[in-house]
Amino acid sequence: MLKPLIALTTALSIFVCALASTASAATVERMDLDELVQRSDAVVVAQVADVQTELDERGRVMSIVELRVRESLKGPATQTIKIRQIGGAHGNIVTRVPGMPSFQVADQGVLFLSGDVELRPAAVTGLAQGYFRVALGPDNATEFAIPQINSMNLVVRERTQPTPGTSQLRSVSAADLHLQVHELDAFKAQIRALVDSQAREEQ
Repeated sequence: MLKPLIALTTALSIFVCALASTASAATVERMDLDELVQRSDAVVVAQVADVQTELDERGRVMSIVELRVRESLKGPATQTIKIRQIGGAHGNIVTRVPGMPSFQVADQGVLFLSGDVELRPAAVTGLAQGYFRVALGPDNATEFAIPQINSMNLVVRERTQPTPGTSQLRSVSAADLHLQVHELDAFKAQIRALVDSQAREEQ
């Protein structure tokens, strides 16, 4: 029962960090594969079918990305999913948020998503940490998942002593997950194994 609230709180905290960042980099909590799977309500391999933009009540550009799902690795089996995120171009108005993933029609990727993907637009977990673009390798046959992180100041939260219950943020380098290209079939197998393991722990 608490999972939707936890997911929403996590998404909001990441979003606030992004907006509070400098013009050149977003400050985001670093995630490895286990954390991405744990904090995501859905993980899919999908293709971008459409990208639309609109203005929110504050005059910021919001992008609505429609995904055509190739394969669901976690979460409900659904054919299409929408993402709504700040950023993009709408007429002469442009809004940019460092660290936010960008999408073009026909892009394919592995996406870690937070939110009720069946009922409302989702968010990419951990900003660009939750998006791996899928592309063919040199043999034009093998697919690879390619990290898309950029302009991000990654941090971890550490407990401070001697005061209990308090913590501070420390800047760190990207997780190994985001420093290498992954063969897609092996990457999907890793994700499925984590999904199964985490499901058993929750039983």
